[in-house]
Amino acid sequence: MPIPAAYDALHSFKDIHKVILAFAEELTDEQLNWKPEGYSTSIGFHLWHLARESDYLRSAILKHYPGLGLDIKGDLEIWISEGLAQKWKFPVEAHETVGTGLSDETAASLPIPKKDELLAYLQRSYEALEDFIEEIDSVFPNYESMEQKLKKNIEMIRYNLLVFLTHDCRHLGMMECLKGLQTGFGSATEKRNGK
Repeated sequence: MPIPAAYDALHSFKDIHKVILAFAEELTDEQLNWKPEGYSTSIGFHLWHLARESDYLRSAILKHYPGLGLDIKGDLEIWISEGLAQKWKFPVEAHETVGTGLSDETAASLPIPKKDELLAYLQRSYEALEDFIEEIDSVFPNYESMEQKLKKNIEMIRYNLLVFLTHDCRHLGMMECLKGLQTGFGSATEKRNGK
């Protein structure tokens, strides 16, 4: 019988979200859009993908596990309710995607918005996901007296949240690499004596 993970998902998400937002805030629009020769995605693409995936995750969980009795505020997907695909003039084949499964050509051609708009979407997506996790933790603080099917569903939701957390960490690493290629410094490198 599996034992629930001994980690605070909400704290972990807030922590990685804070790191990613601080990382992105330091960059210029040019740095966000830069791509090495022969490479299809920029830091901006990774930030959009993280925003889109975080935005989509609540909706995907609720569709896959209906009847959880959660009090969800606001629209399930900012991307859809605000018509961001149309607003940002994304190609039709990228309207419904979260960035996974796009061809290299399509990914390279996405019209990633300016930094302020992109980070506003990322911030709102992160806040909505954090609120969602807080609601899950509030409604299901433990597994006591929980019917077996519901218990299994909550365990799977929490497992998928952990998988998603590692997804954010992987994209942060890719973005740090892209920044390092441009500047010679990633977030783990200290600038010393102006070098």
